[in-house]
Amino acid sequence: MTERDPAWMPQTAAESVVEFHDVSLRYEAYGVRGDTPTGDEDDYILKNLNFTLPAGSFHFLVGASGAGKTSLMRMIYLAQKPSLGDLSLFGARVRPNDRAQTAALRRRIGIVFQEFRLLEHMNVFDNAALPLFVQGHSVKKNADDVTELLAWVGLKHRLSAMPHVLSGGEKQRLAIARAVVTRPTLILADEPTGNIDHNMGLRIMRLFVELNRLGATVLIATHDEGLVRASGMPVLELKDGSITRRDKLPARRNSGDRGGGGGGGGDKSGGARE
Repeated sequence: MTERDPAWMPQTAAESVVEFHDVSLRYEAYGVRGDTPTGDEDDYILKNLNFTLPAGSFHFLVGASGAGKTSLMRMIYLAQKPSLGDLSLFGARVRPNDRAQTAALRRRIGIVFQEFRLLEHMNVFDNAALPLFVQGHSVKKNADDVTELLAWVGLKHRLSAMPHVLSGGEKQRLAIARAVVTRPTLILADEPTGNIDHNMGLRIMRLFVELNRLGATVLIATHDEGLVRASGMPVLELKDGSITRRDKLPARRNSGDRGGGGGGGGDKSGGARE
């Protein structure tokens, strides 16, 4: 990374970036179909969530498999409509059926998918620059910034390489570069270290921390509790459909109890309103 702040430095705003107001999500909406929903709490994977992500904040999103981490991310990215409640992004109340608003809000979000979603017929540079093209920006005019970004994530020597020759770590770093190339206000990363070794995971985390330092709001969903504890960053923990905010993930108990909710103190959202 160069000494000066790069031209693609994330831009921030004064308002809260994400606000959930009594948001719930049915299993049926999540894609699990069975008996007709009864309206009972058991019909919901996420229940009455109330929380905010302040501008410039950094949080991990943790919880057991099936707790709803990916569903929560999808709602923030506007790929999944809440069953109940209201969602606001960048100070604007989301109108689920307003396609123009959805497109405008998504332009301020960078997302790193679990499966990378690289285009196999495009090289490293073109994959990273694709969001610029999609949003109508000149790739040619921004070529130096794209190259600088790829150098920052350690891929300057791979600009012409095709995805099939990249290692898993290189694909992950390329996915991160693509997510931030349009200078998003909000970065969402779903299990960004799930398929790579520990050392590469630490390197990727340093990238996210640097992006946050430059102004981006960051939310990372992960199963890697060791990585979360080592970072010391605040946590949003999903359990039984509710969300709890903690200053950090509590230490693992020697007894082997993984029940969550123990130690550390936190503000719980879900179930009855305060």
